[in-house]
This record gives sequence, structure tokens and C-alpha cells, in this order.
Amino acid sequence: MFIAIPIHGRPTWRDPPWMTLLLIVLNCLIYFGPQRSDEQAWEQAVAYYLRSTLPRLELPRYIEHLRHAASPARRTLAKRLGDPPSASEEAFLLRLMERDRDFQADLLAERVIRPDQADYVRWKEDRARFDGLKGTGFTDRWASNPTDWRPLTAVTAVFLHGSTAHLIGNMVFLFIFGCAVEAALGRLRYLMFYLLAGVGGYLLDLASHRDDLVTSFGASGAIAGLMAMYVALYGRRRIQFFVKFFVYFDIVRTPAIIFLPIWIAHELLQQHFAQGAGVAYMAHAGGLLTGAILIALLKWRYPETILKLPDAGSADGFDSQRARAEALVRNMELDAARGAYRRLVTLRPDDRESLTRFFNLAKLVPADEDFHQAAKCLLSLRDSDPGTDELVHDCFRVYWNRAKPGPCLPPGIVASLGLRFARAGWTDDAARLAGVLQQTVPTHEALPILLLTMVQSALRRNERERASEYAAILNDRFAGSSEARVAADLLR
Repeated sequence: MFIAIPIHGRPTWRDPPWMTLLLIVLNCLIYFGPQRSDEQAWEQAVAYYLRSTLPRLELPRYIEHLRHAASPARRTLAKRLGDPPSASEEAFLLRLMERDRDFQADLLAERVIRPDQADYVRWKEDRARFDGLKGTGFTDRWASNPTDWRPLTAVTAVFLHGSTAHLIGNMVFLFIFGCAVEAALGRLRYLMFYLLAGVGGYLLDLASHRDDLVTSFGASGAIAGLMAMYVALYGRRRIQFFVKFFVYFDIVRTPAIIFLPIWIAHELLQQHFAQGAGVAYMAHAGGLLTGAILIALLKWRYPETILKLPDAGSADGFDSQRARAEALVRNMELDAARGAYRRLVTLRPDDRESLTRFFNLAKLVPADEDFHQAAKCLLSLRDSDPGTDELVHDCFRVYWNRAKPGPCLPPGIVASLGLRFARAGWTDDAARLAGVLQQTVPTHEALPILLLTMVQSALRRNERERASEYAAILNDRFAGSSEARVAADLLR
């Protein structure tokens, strides 16, 4: 048994997943309404059937019908039955017989038990009584029946369930995956894709069980489609999943799309090794394939769909906002993309990639406040990555040359940048920043150490004349300071 469930944030109730909730309510109403009443009627009818003469009159003839059927599966079934069949086999045979279109046609046309036979009158009475008790056959009429298949049943079977446990299990997974997929696709497209996944599931199930007498129903194929849509939407993004494999369970963080081939392989293996288990594994596989294909086509035709992709990787919504920003850039909606990256920088001011992209978009409009804001954020970036200083320096040069009406940096950033550039050996830019600081805040506490650092940097580069200029400014502005004395000592 393999289970993988995504662990993501709660659905937003400011914009509730109404379609998912409506589907859950509809499934519950159908199961606890016409399905439940029909099943109760069927149970009463079966009890009467087994007490009547009908098993003795009908079932042997039906077994003989199976033995001579064209389908190998039906002939094999007939060989496996006891002689005579047990009580449980009789109930099973009755359900199959009621779903066997060909046999039912002969039975109702009185070609199985003919009017000239001795038991005809008793059979006619008991059969009429049974037909009156068994109800409307709601589930059988709207389930996917290989022997009496109608296109509409590929849709209606999605809303039927065999037990309360079957219903609850499906509705839990419908809620888990449905909320995220509905938020990504929108309600109407989500509903259409949900139904198409269910249809795709039942078509594959029909193709693999075309000779079976067992009907198929349940939302599992459509929900498998939602699972495939979920992982296809998130693609290579790393999502937290709760994973259970037999007795092993853990929480893993992995690219979402990796689970699609695993799920499909699981269903195919289950189909091969667990035949007769009463689970429509091929409907699950068909739903998974259909869901994945639908999202692949959607992304190809409408790539902006992922703009609504809900967050599943971080509590602050950073991942979903980043996916939205990237999609806007791909669609060349640069103004909207700049706003999206502005929000990303607000969420995580130290994220180097987001800062860089925000800055690169903002520099296209150098007179806009975004350019100044992006520069302030990026030029304040602190990172252990050895390439960060070069990134900050390059962005400073762009900002210094392009900003309109001119650079506008707080004194604190000016001072820290000056020190940073002086220590890195970019003395020209450090000098520019020292000049700005002298003009705007000539008494700034960082100015003496900045000038001293520039003296040291110039000396390391064998630029003694320049070092003397910086020392003279330091002595003139901050005579008697420890920095001025150190600078004088260095120049002796």
C-alpha cells in the first residue's frame, strides 16, 4: 500500500473552494439518498430471492449460460463456482445475473424458463415479487457496466459509492487535492477537468474489463486525476508529502511531479497482482493519465494559468508568489512582474535571486520609486556567498549611473557601502560614497573609519598619493581622532 499526501497550507476561506465543497455535498446526497434507499431495497429483495424457488430455477441456468459464453473470463468464473453454489456465491451470482444484459433479455422474454415448463407459473410469481422488491436499480443503472455500457455512465459513475467507508475515503482525498487544484484552475475549469478525469478513468477501465460482468463506480478515477493535476501544476517545485509504504512512513520534501510515475506504476502493479480485489485500479491509472495530460495541454496553451497556483511550500506564500512572478516575466507583463517581485522582496528581504530580478525589472523605469527601493534593498544585502560583493558593486554602478533624478540612499547604506567597497579595493566608488557622506552628514560616526579604510586600501594598491589625500581629509575633518593618528602613522 503506497500513499503520498501533500502537506500544504489550509484553503483560504476568503475565497472558499465552493466547487470542491459542492462536489462533496453532491456525492453525500446521492449516496445517503437514492443509493442508500435502493441498497436497502436490494437487501430485502436478496433475502426474499434466496428463500424463494428462484435460485433453484434461475441460477443453474445462468451458470450454464456462463459456461458457454464467448468471454474466457465468464467461462473461468463458471468453473470456479461450487456445485452446488454456496449461499455467498448465490448472492454474488444474483448480482452478476441482474447486470448481464444478454441473459436478462432472454429471461424477461421467457426464453430461459418457458411457459410450457412445469415450474413456469411459480417462477413467474416469485420473479414478479422479487422485481417488485429490488427497487429502482439506481446504482446499477448509473454505474459503468461493460456489458451494457452507455457514454453517460462514464460521468454518472463518478458520483456513486459502494459503502460509507468508500465515500468517506474518497471525499477526504477530494478535499485535500481539490482545494489546491480548484484555486489554481478556477471553479468551472476545475469542474470540467474533474469530470474529464473521471471519464478518462472509466474509459481505460472499460477497455481493460470489456468482458467483465462487474460494474464500476466511484469518484476514485476523478480524484486520481486531481492528484495528477496537482503534481503536474506544481511540477518541479519541492513540496512536503506524507508518504506511507506498507509499514514505513515519513515526511519528505521532493519535486511534486516525481509522484506521477510512481502513482501510475503502483496502480498498474496493483491491477496485475490484486485482480479480483474489487478495486478499479485501471480507472485510477486512467484518471492519473487524463489529469496529467489535461494540465500539460493547459500549460502549453495557457501558461498564465499557474498565476493562481496556491502555495504549498512555505507558510508565508513566498513560493506561490515567486511562481506568479516568473510566469508574468515569461508572458512579458513586466510592470505586473515588477510588482510581484516587490512583494517577494517584502516577504524575504534577503532573498538574493528575488532582489536581483526586482532590481533588473525596476531599472527599466529609472525614474520610478521601485528602482530606488530595489537599489536600497539590494545594496543592503548581506550574504556569505563570495559573489555577493561583486553583485552589490555591479548593481551600485548601474544605480549610480541610471537613477533619476539621481541616487538617493540613506546615510547608513552609504556608509556601509563605502566601507565594503574600500575593503574590496574599489576605492573610486568608495571615494564617491565618502563624498556623498561628507556633503549630507559631515559628522557621521562612520566617516572617520571609512576614510581610514580608504587610506589603507590605497596603500595596499601602492597609491600613496591618493592615500595622502584621504589622510589629509581625515585630519582636516577629524583632527586628533584615533583614525587620523593611525592614518598619519601609516604614511610615515
